[in-house]
Amino acid sequence: MEWSLRAQVAFVLVLSSILTANASGVVSEPEAIRMFLEQSPQARRVVVIERAVDAELRVDTRVANPSVAYQVEDAAGVRDEFLTFQQELPITGRRGLLDDRAELAASAAAMGAEGDLRSDVYALKQAFSDVLYRQQAVETLREGGGLLERTVEILTDREREGEASGYDVLRAEQEWADLRIAIAEAEAALSAARSRFGSFFDPVLNMEAASLQGDLGPNGSLPDAGQATDIALAQRLDLRSLSAERERLDLEYRAARRQRFPEPALTAGWKRTEALGLSDTGYIAAVTVPLPIFNRGRLESARAEAAGERVELETEILTRQIRSEVQAAVAREHAAREAAERYGHDIAQRAVELNRIATLKYDEGESGILELLDAHRTSLTMRLRALAALYAAKVAEIDRNRAMGNEVKP
Repeated sequence: MEWSLRAQVAFVLVLSSILTANASGVVSEPEAIRMFLEQSPQARRVVVIERAVDAELRVDTRVANPSVAYQVEDAAGVRDEFLTFQQELPITGRRGLLDDRAELAASAAAMGAEGDLRSDVYALKQAFSDVLYRQQAVETLREGGGLLERTVEILTDREREGEASGYDVLRAEQEWADLRIAIAEAEAALSAARSRFGSFFDPVLNMEAASLQGDLGPNGSLPDAGQATDIALAQRLDLRSLSAERERLDLEYRAARRQRFPEPALTAGWKRTEALGLSDTGYIAAVTVPLPIFNRGRLESARAEAAGERVELETEILTRQIRSEVQAAVAREHAAREAAERYGHDIAQRAVELNRIATLKYDEGESGILELLDAHRTSLTMRLRALAALYAAKVAEIDRNRAMGNEVKP
């Protein structure tokens, strides 16, 4: 399918921005979000859905076209010609209500599509953070691998000089081999995370190969559960969409009730008569009033009323779900932040100190190879757990913002 001129221009701008970002070597989270919002079909879908719903519902709001009729009657030497114009008069205001209904329905549909777009943006944020986490995990494992590799080299040299046993070398080599497997698994997980991140963008941008940079930890303060719930109830798009849907059905109900009142049709025109060689012209005027006997809008109003009751129930159900989601999300983020803070930001320094002490004790003969390797493994595990705790706090923050319905901006 051919792109519109606007879509082509947007794509060129996005392509230029990604090329500029790649030239600088990094892509930040705000840049990634901006690119997604500018070029993704999900973003263009919002406007299209709103326009389509509005156009579909306004079909029923148009005033009927006027009609023109020409009629000839010729009987018993008398010839009559009629030229008439007829127009329905929309005096009940029903079409105005249906116009307002179309606007509300389009707004509700747009909010639903916007909610889907926000969910996609939050999924993009999580994919971005996942790449950062996997990158740092691989770097941490490689640093631990480098330490083990140097340990193996030192032990090998000492074995040649008779200062270390062959068992120490074999045990260290086994530990290094096990860590290489862990590094390979972490690199595979990073590759998968990059693929997920790249899937949010056009393939030509090759975003899975972009260098991402950002803060892995949560940003800003954590609101309390009550405040977060109030904000969610005020700005969640799915709840606002239901509110607009309820107003739309109320307008449909009122419009259906207006069908009890007839809308007359005005007829006006010209008449010409010929009889016995004589002719004359005159005018025609008539008012036609339909009788609302069989269709008084009762079925339409009953349907709108029942649908409105359903929407009210759905609103109540969704309100309870939002309260539960937000409170659970705030509790999870609070626990995740506490865990991340408990590990602390000085975990790397403590890991280095642990390795230094273990190496010194091994060199002085106060401990064996198992104690040395256990210290290496413990310090590496500490760093990875601290990193995982920080990532968990970030994911919890994303989930809490999603539950609150906060708008995501670049």
